[in-house]
Amino acid sequence: MCDTLKNKYYPVPLMIRNIDVEGLPKAGPYSHAVIANGLVFVSGQLGTIPGKDLPFEEQFRNAVNKISKILAEAGSSLDNVVKVTVYLADAKYFDAMNKLFSEYFRGRPARTTVVTGMIDSRALVEVDVIAVVKG
Repeated sequence: MCDTLKNKYYPVPLMIRNIDVEGLPKAGPYSHAVIANGLVFVSGQLGTIPGKDLPFEEQFRNAVNKISKILAEAGSSLDNVVKVTVYLADAKYFDAMNKLFSEYFRGRPARTTVVTGMIDSRALVEVDVIAVVKG
């Protein structure tokens, strides 16, 4: 779906396209990502697998691998990420997250890290990103 928006506050047409990747789970009525005027806004991704209790490192890797698939579908990649938000279930995962973060996000994007409760009690991390579409 592609919509355009033009009004007095945003005089340039805003091109919007929803991205959903077949086979990736969603927990509600939203898109895996939305492309708007050259940026990809990826919804938060968990690294959990139903029926399994996974360690933090594996959950982080799973979440970022899902994001990588979504970005590829949107015409982007982890190399084009400009902003990351990481939600941690506990501050004790901060050092491990920093180590893994530097493996995946070599371009050193802007980042916010929040320690918060998770909807899924087995979830230890959730990650969302904003990236530039390859042009």
